[in-house]
Amino acid sequence: MTKSVSLGQAERARALTQMPILEGCPPPEVEQIASRAHVLLFEDGEVIVPEGEEGLGFYFITDGRVRVLRVGREIAELGAGDFFGEVSLLEGTVRNATVVADGTVVCIGILRSFFRPLLARNPRLALRILDMEIQRFAEDEDADRAG
Repeated sequence: MTKSVSLGQAERARALTQMPILEGCPPPEVEQIASRAHVLLFEDGEVIVPEGEEGLGFYFITDGRVRVLRVGREIAELGAGDFFGEVSLLEGTVRNATVVADGTVVCIGILRSFFRPLLARNPRLALRILDMEIQRFAEDEDADRAG
C-alpha cells in the first residue's frame, strides 16, 4: 500500500538535486519543485501507475527499482535517478505502461497541474525529458523487433 513519507522541503530539494535530469536546473526552480512534491513509498509488487489510466503525476525514483510493463511484458527496469510518468503528461494520453515496484521503492511525485507549467518555465528540462522519451521509444522499438 502506498504510503506518504513526511520529508521537509529542504530534504526533498536535496533529493531532487541528485536526479540527473535536473542537473543544471536553477536552485530556485528545484526549491519550487520540492515545495510541490510528495514523497511516496511503494511496497514490493505494488502497481505505481497502471497502463491505460489517466496520468496524474510524474515520478522521480530516489531509492529502489521498478519494472515497466506494456501489455504484461516487461520492457524496462528503472532505478534511483530515473523518472517515469512523463509520456501521458506530455502527450495528454492515458498511461502507456504499467510501473510496478521491484522491492521497496521511494519516489518523489509531482502532479500534472504543476508539471506542464514547470516545463514551460524551464525549456532545458523539457528538452532533456523529450530526449529521454525519444531514447526510450527507440529502445522499445528495438526490443519489439528483437522479441
